[in-house]
Amino acid sequence: MNDIIKNEVARKAIHLSNAIIPLSYYYFFSNKIDMIIVLASFLIFCFFLEIYRMNNIRLSNFFSNWFNFMMREKEKKGEITGATWVFVGALFTILLIPDPFNIISLLFLSIGDTFAAIIGMKYPYIKLGKKTLSGSIAGFIACLCIGLVIDISITYEIVILGAFMAMFIEILPLPVNDNVSIPIFSGLSMYYYSLII
Repeated sequence: MNDIIKNEVARKAIHLSNAIIPLSYYYFFSNKIDMIIVLASFLIFCFFLEIYRMNNIRLSNFFSNWFNFMMREKEKKGEITGATWVFVGALFTILLIPDPFNIISLLFLSIGDTFAAIIGMKYPYIKLGKKTLSGSIAGFIACLCIGLVIDISITYEIVILGAFMAMFIEILPLPVNDNVSIPIFSGLSMYYYSLII
């Protein structure tokens, strides 16, 4: 396994741990407002940390020494890191999309996107821009498995639509960060489809 794949695996292993956000909301929070307050607090902290990182040499060096192998080039040059975008996506997904569609769409992001990235790099069959068909299929299957495992009141027909939309958005070269676009578009597609069936 070359260094690029190793670094991406490490990055996506952390990305996978983001499943704690929707799972915490599902199992431990009694209402949406409490979860929004927690996510907003983390997001404010992340933004301050990002600003400080960009303007403080010592903190910038600390990030370079400890997280350089996981950071993408644009992040090393001062752009907002994926970790902060995760909280942006989670906050707006919880805020804008009704339960339980927000929960499962965030799981699609953390688990489906992780499988898509790792399988796509390890077995890069049929390029789709910067993505691969093999990765997208792996991510789609992972999303379908989420729908089977988690005990949530969504029909499997809706899960299939949400999984497809999550991977479709993952392929598109949108200007919006994946951590925001995937859960929001996937969640909205499931919610609106549920209104018409």
